[in-house]
Amino acid sequence: MPLPSSTSTSRPRLTTLVTIGVSATVLLTVLALLVLVDHFAINYARREAEQRLQQLSWQMRDSLNGVVRKAVGDVQLLSELQQVRQTRSPDEVRKVLENLQKTFPDYAWIGLANPDGTVYAATQSLLEGVNVSERDWFKGGQDKLYAGDFHPATLLGKKLPASADPWRFVDAAGPVYSPDGTYRGVLCVHMSWGWARRMVQTIFAPADRQYSADIFVVRGDGTVMLGPRGMEEQKITSDSLTLARSGASGALQETWADGKTYLTGYARSGNPEDAATLTWSILVRQPEELALAGARALERQILLLGAILGSAMAIASAIAARRLTRPLNALSRAIEGGLATPGGATLPEIRPSDSYHEVQVLSRGLAEMLRNEQLHVDELHKLNEKLESTVAERTREIARKALQLERALAQEQSTQQLLQERAAELRAILDNAHDAFIALDPGGVVREWNLQAEKLLGWQRREVIGQPLAAMMLPPLLRRAYERDMRLLAESGDSAASVLSRRVELALHNRDGKELPVEVSLAYVPRSSGHLFIAFLHDISERKSLFASMEAMALRDTLTGLPNRRALMQALPEALRRANRSRQSCAVFFLDLDRFKQVNDRYGHDEGDELLRQFAERVGGAVRKTDTVGRLAGDEFVVILEMLHSDADAQEAADKLLPILQQPFVLKTATVTLSASIGIAIHHPDDPQDIEMLLGRADRAMYRHKQQGIQQRARR
Repeated sequence: MPLPSSTSTSRPRLTTLVTIGVSATVLLTVLALLVLVDHFAINYARREAEQRLQQLSWQMRDSLNGVVRKAVGDVQLLSELQQVRQTRSPDEVRKVLENLQKTFPDYAWIGLANPDGTVYAATQSLLEGVNVSERDWFKGGQDKLYAGDFHPATLLGKKLPASADPWRFVDAAGPVYSPDGTYRGVLCVHMSWGWARRMVQTIFAPADRQYSADIFVVRGDGTVMLGPRGMEEQKITSDSLTLARSGASGALQETWADGKTYLTGYARSGNPEDAATLTWSILVRQPEELALAGARALERQILLLGAILGSAMAIASAIAARRLTRPLNALSRAIEGGLATPGGATLPEIRPSDSYHEVQVLSRGLAEMLRNEQLHVDELHKLNEKLESTVAERTREIARKALQLERALAQEQSTQQLLQERAAELRAILDNAHDAFIALDPGGVVREWNLQAEKLLGWQRREVIGQPLAAMMLPPLLRRAYERDMRLLAESGDSAASVLSRRVELALHNRDGKELPVEVSLAYVPRSSGHLFIAFLHDISERKSLFASMEAMALRDTLTGLPNRRALMQALPEALRRANRSRQSCAVFFLDLDRFKQVNDRYGHDEGDELLRQFAERVGGAVRKTDTVGRLAGDEFVVILEMLHSDADAQEAADKLLPILQQPFVLKTATVTLSASIGIAIHHPDDPQDIEMLLGRADRAMYRHKQQGIQQRARR
């Protein structure tokens, strides 16, 4: 049998694979190193830059706080000087103020205002006599030390010397009191904003040159008071500004309005609860690309070194692979040349190689294998001839079997068609049945579901086939019992038929979650591969509703709607048991309408019935909702009062009830005024639970009340 031939170009050489493998290894190593550098070096560089920017924001915050505190302290110091407090003349006060101004040139203006707001004395006599009562520093400094926020020079702008930048001030003010404690006025220092610019040049000039960092001092409304050129007195918004306003400090990465990504350190100066401080947001930003420039340069150096190293390793591996694979290449050429020889009946001959040990063993093994293979080829030729004759015989036998199978399939198809017709008939019968039909396997999984089941329970047949019945329809409390019964029925086998031949009532849940009472008829159907449980479900909702309505009617008085004698006989024992459990008393009122028979005889039974209905409404409205009011018969009513703390509570309830019952009753044809007699019987927690005795006591007390014409409580 000829062997398939192959060419030298069908698969890559071992030399190529080794070279590619070494190059790929070097490349993966470099890429892994780059990933590590990007993960650690970049993150480290970002953290270092954020920490540096955060420290710069802290330095600026501390410097701003220090200058504001100094200005406020100078105001406090000036307000305590005798020359200022005694204020003999404006010249003397002006001299003191100008001495302070010479010491601190950033104090552009210092002045003392009278209580009415006119400037009494000021440096260089500026604004003396001018009313400043509407200025924020005057209002804020009248009763405490006050620091005024960054603002333009409204009054002093034209009086002060011209400067390169417009005059902007920060105020510090405080009250001044005479030696006798009399309020003298407000002392104010207008501090020029130039000190902030010099501070930035002193503190942040090195950082700006080295890191290209920008400093922002932002007022509470978002206006930049100090920042790069072109952004001062402009409003900005950023996440770092929001965090700084909240009092937090730190650093983050964010994108500014110019579309560039920056690392920004943020902090807040002052204390919002201290009027002598200024709450400014300090932001120090640096472009992210500059902050991470060192780490990016390290990445490029590693990538270049990796490329050089990879190239060198690839060349070295190619040279080494060529030397190592030279004997293997010679062996493969010999095999390819032998396989390419026409006439595949003879396999090529392999000569053993005397190269290194592995190639020597491989060549000898291949030579021996080819000799053995040649013997096998000869044997295969003989077996092939025998196989051809066997195949011909088997082909004839298969043809006979195929004819028999074709006849059997035809018969099976006829049987299948008959079964389908019977199944269609059964489906039509089940779908037109008046009751819902469900078939379950021993595991409780739905196998059949008719149209009445869809209407009754809400699930379509395609939705429930193959689903467990208990999870869909049974309440959680019934599922365990259902699963236990299904297991017992499955284990009982054929004997289950006698157990299931009965009707039971269950409460199922339909698709909407509504509880549905049904009557279930169960049956057991044995099958060749097990058995099925079939159930017919009949909706008994109307029957249940009818029974409940009849039961409610049996416990209600048809005339007044109150509980009747039967309901009272059920409610009274329960009330006595609750009284014993709660260790509190329970009272029974026996009520009777005086002269009811005269009204009934004089005005007729319809008016008598209306009188009883109004009487029942008054009694029900006069007691608590937790108490029970019922009608025994005729004009006799019973009230059960529970949770009484003392016997006096029962008498108090009766005293409130009697005046209500004595009010006129407006009937259809007349207005009548009647009185009522009330008999009271009290049950204490330790008394015997004798209902008849308790009602008898209340009845006798009522008759005594009727005879005596006064409210009297039944004595025990």
